[in-house]
Amino acid sequence: MKSITGIVTSVSLFTILTLALLHAGESSYRFPTVVGWSAQTDSTVYRPRNLYDIIDGAADLFLMYGFVDLTLAEYRQINGPVVRVELYRHTSRNNAFGIYSQERSTDYRFIDLATQGYIEDGVLNFLRGVYYVKMTTHTPGKQGRDALLEIAGAVDRSLGQDNSWPAALALFPQEGKIANSETYIAESFLGYRVLHSAFVAEYSAGFKLFIIECDSAGTCRLMLDAYLALLKQNPGNGMNSRYRIIDPHNGPLDVMVKGRFLLGAFSFTEERAYDAPLDELARNIPPD
Repeated sequence: MKSITGIVTSVSLFTILTLALLHAGESSYRFPTVVGWSAQTDSTVYRPRNLYDIIDGAADLFLMYGFVDLTLAEYRQINGPVVRVELYRHTSRNNAFGIYSQERSTDYRFIDLATQGYIEDGVLNFLRGVYYVKMTTHTPGKQGRDALLEIAGAVDRSLGQDNSWPAALALFPQEGKIANSETYIAESFLGYRVLHSAFVAEYSAGFKLFIIECDSAGTCRLMLDAYLALLKQNPGNGMNSRYRIIDPHNGPLDVMVKGRFLLGAFSFTEERAYDAPLDELARNIPPD
């Protein structure tokens, strides 16, 4: 016969496991109440293990950017618009910006919302902290646009995040930079698994600059050496030397390690057009 202690222990363990399972599908976020609207929240909270159930074709991209969970809601007005809200939470500000940057285009209609947002017919997406929010409505015209903006404002205010950009973006030279061209590549930058966590900006003179922040200068050097080893090329002469890499898949690059940052220029159509901006980028690197 089991002892009373053993029974109590079993019951307690069962209770703990049951509560853990019940809460595993819940999110700590609660969608805000909006006057004049009724809100219905999807009871399922999507996490990495079941994200494929709802966005099968795009799940891999979201998982690449540190996806944590997805919470869904619909806001309705009587005989009025229906607005669907998809709230994606990521592990960091960089990752949230990364997935947002993969889905925006430089010619979208950007709006003054959160860190940044844009609106198109029936669609409003925005970035705030570790959240990427995607909203849709089937209501056309001004009525649909006003509905999206109203719900977006309420959701944005409820997130409790500041609206700052990833710090690395401020290091890029501003002159000649194409507005809203910045992206963040979490994995396989330039198609190589050894290169990751790269911020990229495009310039009107026909080149791109990139910057990767490492834990230390040594870590950056190891990353660069691993890349060069794949290309069967020799490393540069010094830690702060700028030198040319010939990449058969991406064309020539000029790269350097500056402090704990790996930076460079690539995808250029004219030699030396990037010289001054790359030098400025190097000067913008904060001292260790």
